[in-house]
Amino acid sequence: MFPIAHAWLVERLVAEPRPAHYLGCVWPDMLFEGPLTHPQSHRSGMTLARHAMAHPADGAFHEFVVGVLTHGSEPRGFDWYSDEQYRAPLEVRGYAFQRGQPLASAAAAACGLAEDQGWWKAHNLVEMAFELTLFAERPACGDHLAAACADTALAEHVAAALAQVFGVPAAALAHAMRRFPDVVAFRPAHVETLAAVYAAQVRHKHPESSPDRAAIARLIERAHERIAPDYHTFLADSTLAVDAMLHETLP
Repeated sequence: MFPIAHAWLVERLVAEPRPAHYLGCVWPDMLFEGPLTHPQSHRSGMTLARHAMAHPADGAFHEFVVGVLTHGSEPRGFDWYSDEQYRAPLEVRGYAFQRGQPLASAAAAACGLAEDQGWWKAHNLVEMAFELTLFAERPACGDHLAAACADTALAEHVAAALAQVFGVPAAALAHAMRRFPDVVAFRPAHVETLAAVYAAQVRHKHPESSPDRAAIARLIERAHERIAPDYHTFLADSTLAVDAMLHETLP
C-alpha cells in the first residue's frame, strides 16, 4: 500500500499514535537511494521486534517498530494482504494484484515498460486508488506523515538503531528517510497528483521508461472503480488481521 493507507491503518490500531509510529509505518518503502532491499525492509519484522524488546528503554524505537510491523509482509502486516495473499486458496496473490491483473497490459503501456512489468505496476495503481479515498476521509494523515518525516532527530535516532540491526551505515538509512517525502504524495487530493508521483517513481526505477501521466491517471480511476465493491471489506479484514498479529508479535 501507499503512505496514506499505512497511516490510516496505524490510526486504527494505535491509540494516539506518535511521530515514530508514523515514521515506522512508511519506513519499509523508504528504498529510494537507500542501502536496503525490499525483502530486508518488508520481511525483517521479527528481527526488529526482538531488537526493540531487547532495548525496552528506547520507547521511540519501540513505537517505530510497531509502525513497521503494521506495514510489512513478515510477519503479516498490511502489505501481506495487499501483495502476497488475500482470501487464499481461492485467489492468487494479494488484493491489489487480484484487482490489478485485468489492468496489467494497459499499465505496462502507460508506464512505457515491457509487458512482463505490467502486473506489478497495475497492483501499484490499485493501491494508489485507495489513497484518493482514504485521504478524502482523513486528510490529517498526510500532515502527520509529513511531520514525522521532517523530524530529523527522530530519523537519526531510528537510523542509528537500524544500523545495528542491518549492519549498514546509519547515514545511508537517514538519507533514504530524508529522500522519501520527495518521491511520494502525502496530500493526494487529486488523481493527477498521484499520476505525476507515480510517473516520477517509474522513471527513477526504470530510466529507460516513458510513462504517460494522463494514461496513468485514467488507470488509477479505473482501479478506483474496481475496488469500490469490496473496498470496505478488504480494509476491515486487513485491520483485524494486522491487529491480531501486533498483539502476538510485540506485546
